[in-house]
Amino acid sequence: MRVLLVTTGSRGDVEPFAALGFALARAGHEPLLAAPRRLTEDAAARGLPVAPLDDGIFALQEEVAGTGTRASLTAARSALPLLRRWLDDLATLRDCGADVVVYAPKSLGAPHLADRLGVPSIAALPVPLFTPTARFPSPLSPVRPPRFLNRASWRLAGVVEAPYRRMVRTWRSEVLGLAGPTPGLTERVAHDGVLHAWSPHLLPAPEDWTADLAPTGFWSLPPDGGWSPPAALDRFLDAGEPPVYVGFGSMLAKDPGSFTREVLDGLHRSGRRAVLATGWGALRPTRVPDTVHVLDQAPHALLLPRTAVAVHHGGVGTVAAALRAGVPQVVKPFLGDQPFWARRVHEIGVAAAPLTGRLTGDRLAAAIDDAAARADTARTTAARVGEEDGASAAVVRIERVAAG
Repeated sequence: MRVLLVTTGSRGDVEPFAALGFALARAGHEPLLAAPRRLTEDAAARGLPVAPLDDGIFALQEEVAGTGTRASLTAARSALPLLRRWLDDLATLRDCGADVVVYAPKSLGAPHLADRLGVPSIAALPVPLFTPTARFPSPLSPVRPPRFLNRASWRLAGVVEAPYRRMVRTWRSEVLGLAGPTPGLTERVAHDGVLHAWSPHLLPAPEDWTADLAPTGFWSLPPDGGWSPPAALDRFLDAGEPPVYVGFGSMLAKDPGSFTREVLDGLHRSGRRAVLATGWGALRPTRVPDTVHVLDQAPHALLLPRTAVAVHHGGVGTVAAALRAGVPQVVKPFLGDQPFWARRVHEIGVAAAPLTGRLTGDRLAAAIDDAAARADTARTTAARVGEEDGASAAVVRIERVAAG
């Protein structure tokens, strides 16, 4: 079975699809990972077949980092041509010979490509977005509504695609040559079905979901055997108690300088050593004490087990890595589904209360102490999560979809 895997976004969006690709290969199938060019390099180096696609949207994100609301709105208008370039690149795969397409809904064009190929498709999500439940509100909801409005809040998923709907409709017709109506993402996911790629120990399936919607478990890449910590980092980790990890991935702070000062103040007040991963720009340290080591990034699977607390943005990829490592968490959510996961890890007892609103040194120090006291629960949860093989469970479901 030839399986086309299509995703876009940050590293945390691509790595689960790569993990699924390797699980498919182990089961005797032929995966092809289609993702932004700069995020396919690691998977290709590990031997996974890849189709690198246009990643111009990343340059735009970097350009507007910290530039304010007005500039961001102007840049949003520039995003449409870049997304069209992404779609046109995706269309080059219309003769790839796939038997089934597994796609991230925000890849926009993948289910339509499946229509062109004449094969079934199935959505894959690391967060619940298109499957309503009365048990909790949509992760996209900006506030927590009264419980009786939980199900209604899930209509927000349809709003997300509104800016791109016309562009996708035109591309589907003109480039793929497909006639007829263009179904929206909500309608499409309801038709295709969905693979929910998170651990049931983090979020079990609600009672009002059918069995095929149950989460499979995380799709996790094994640690990269070719990576070893730089000598300076290794020395720092060995020089004292396990440090606090602080990293916000691809998030961008409005005022990185001020944000970094509050983080450093919080670490000082906590009296703990720390490793700061600067990522895409939320953290921009200039001078740091000897108790803080600064790096760009490092594999979470290898670094987090050597830390005492993980402070991060609440992206589900980082949540998963910290859960697997058995490290208690402090979450400063920025946007999207991050507040949802921040609440959830607190609810299951592995994280301090979410640091919503403005971050201050006092609040961060208190949250680090709170999280550190939850270390036993974090270790117990890690043992349970470690028993799952979510990617292999997903392969079984994909085989059923392909078989019709």
